[in-house]
Amino acid sequence: MPRDILHLAIPAFPIAVARVVDPALRGRPVAMAPGLSERALLQAVSSEARAEGVAEGMAAWQARRLCPALWLLSPDPALAARAAGAVAELAADYSPVWEPSAPGRLYLDLTGSTRLLGPGRDAAARLEREIQGRLRLSGSVGVAGNKLVARVAAGFLEQPGVLDVLRGSEETFIGPLPVSCLPGVGAAREALLLRDLNLRRVAEVAALGLPQLRLAFGPFAPMLQQRARGVDPTPVQPPRRLPELREETFLEQAENDDPLLLARLAELAERCGFRLRLQGRGTRRLALAVHFADGVSETATLRLPVAENLDHRLLAGAFQLFRQACRRRVRVKGLSLRCLQLAGADGQLDLFALPRDEDPRRQALQEALDGLRERHGMDAVRRGITLG
Repeated sequence: MPRDILHLAIPAFPIAVARVVDPALRGRPVAMAPGLSERALLQAVSSEARAEGVAEGMAAWQARRLCPALWLLSPDPALAARAAGAVAELAADYSPVWEPSAPGRLYLDLTGSTRLLGPGRDAAARLEREIQGRLRLSGSVGVAGNKLVARVAAGFLEQPGVLDVLRGSEETFIGPLPVSCLPGVGAAREALLLRDLNLRRVAEVAALGLPQLRLAFGPFAPMLQQRARGVDPTPVQPPRRLPELREETFLEQAENDDPLLLARLAELAERCGFRLRLQGRGTRRLALAVHFADGVSETATLRLPVAENLDHRLLAGAFQLFRQACRRRVRVKGLSLRCLQLAGADGQLDLFALPRDEDPRRQALQEALDGLRERHGMDAVRRGITLG
C-alpha cells in the first residue's frame, strides 16, 4: 500500500509563537537569544532577519551589525511548550500515528485513511488552514511516500502551503536539490562533498557507487546513498508515553532568591506526593528541570532506593536535585519536577536497599494531612517552608 506521510513545519517556531502574542513583531526582523546579551548566540531567526544575512548560531553583536533594526527576544519555554502542545493536539485529530521531530515540526502517517480524510494533499491543506485559523500560525506541509522526502518538500516551500510529491518520483524530485538538503549532511560533510568531491546536487551523490562513497564517508555511505535516492523506510513513531507524574510551575517574574525557589519546589513535591498516595504508587526516580530566564534548562536526576511517596522524603530528594541543577548565576523562570519509574508503594523492595526506619507517627501525620487536603484542598494545611 502506498504510504501517505505528512511533514508539518512551522519555520522559526518560537518567533512565530511570539508574533501571535505580540502582533507588532510581524514583518520585522526578529531573532531569539538567551539573556539578550551581546555575546549570546541566536537560537531562532525570522525570514526578514535571514534576508539581511542573520543566521542561527551567530553572536548577537554580529547580527546587529548586519541588521541594525533587529529585534532580540528572550526565549519563553512555557509559551513555546503550550504552543507545541496545541499544534500536536490539533494534528492528532488527523491521525493517531504522529511523531514530533522538533518544536513546530511533526510527522503524520495517513496511510490507509483515504476513505476517511481523502487524498493526503487534501488532508494536508485542511491541516494547514486549520492551524492558521485556530492557532494563527503559518506553516508548510510536505506530502510524500516517506519521511525524508516529506521533510525536504516542506522545507522546499518559501511560503506557507502544501507540496505533494507524487509516489514513485521521489528521486526525481530530490535529485536537482543541493546536497545540504539531505538530513545528516552537516557543514563538515557538505564541505567535503563540495570541495574534495565537487558534488553539488543530490543526483550527483546518488550516481556514485557504494564503494566510492565508502572511501569518503565510511559507515555513513550506505545511508547517504539511500537518502540521495529518496529512499527512507523509517516508520512514523509516536512518542513513547512512559508512566510518570509531573508537576511544574513558572514564575511571573524570574527570581534568584533561593528561599522563594525552594518554597515553590516544596509545593511541587507535596503535590507529587499527594497524587502518588492517591494512586497507591511510589516513585523510584526523581527528575528536576530548572528553566532559567535566558532560555537554558538544567536537569538533574536522583535514583531512590525504594519507591517513595511520603512528602518529607520527596522534599529531601527535590532539594538535593535543586542544589545540583541550580548552579548558574542566572535568574530562574520555572521549575519542573517529575516522578519516574512509578511502582506500587508496597511492591517488592530492592535487594540491596538500605533498611527503612520510618516513624509510625510520621505516617499517621501524613494520612491526617491527606484527609484534610482531600476535603479542603492543598492550601488547607501548608508547611512553613512553602511560605518562602
